[in-house]
Amino acid sequence: MFSRIYILLIIPFLPSCAVFKLLNSGTTHVKYTVAKAKFDDITYENKQRLGDVSFSIRNVQHPKTYGKWAMNLRLSPSIHLDKTTYSTLEKYTNENGEYVTRPDIEVRRLMALANLKLTTHTPIGAFALSAGFGGGVIKKDDERGLDTITTREVRRIDFVYYGFFAKRFYFLMGPRYYKEENESYQFAFRLGYFWGKI
Repeated sequence: MFSRIYILLIIPFLPSCAVFKLLNSGTTHVKYTVAKAKFDDITYENKQRLGDVSFSIRNVQHPKTYGKWAMNLRLSPSIHLDKTTYSTLEKYTNENGEYVTRPDIEVRRLMALANLKLTTHTPIGAFALSAGFGGGVIKKDDERGLDTITTREVRRIDFVYYGFFAKRFYFLMGPRYYKEENESYQFAFRLGYFWGKI
């Protein structure tokens, strides 16, 4: 919870930071996710399809800069923070000799990606197809002894539609595929704030 509050508090200061001039907007998401993962050769699935709210910092092209009809290909960075809880129906015998279900595993990811993005601007909004590559810090916790932090290579493909409904506020929606140690498919609806220069 603290990390989410921290992100919201630093957003107003991001435009003055040189690194974040490329990252001109932030979004908060509600995502429908289908994810499968293997932990110790046991298959897990995400416990809730409609997940918790998560956050991203990204580069979005404002329509005032590009007009009603434009197309471009560019490289842009993005930062993502999310959390997924995985569960399985598989059981095991614990230290007391009881036959019990394996505990849920909570996975938190902080990822930084470089994205090759093709964006098409239209009078009804923009469509963007992107492929991202980067790295992530992944924390796994099952509250029964598993508590690890690892780094992983991350790949991502997504297709989004976005439209501005105010000068600086917009929404995005569309499917996304992540591949790191495990795979996940998401359909996300995002609300965003554009802090870049218009």
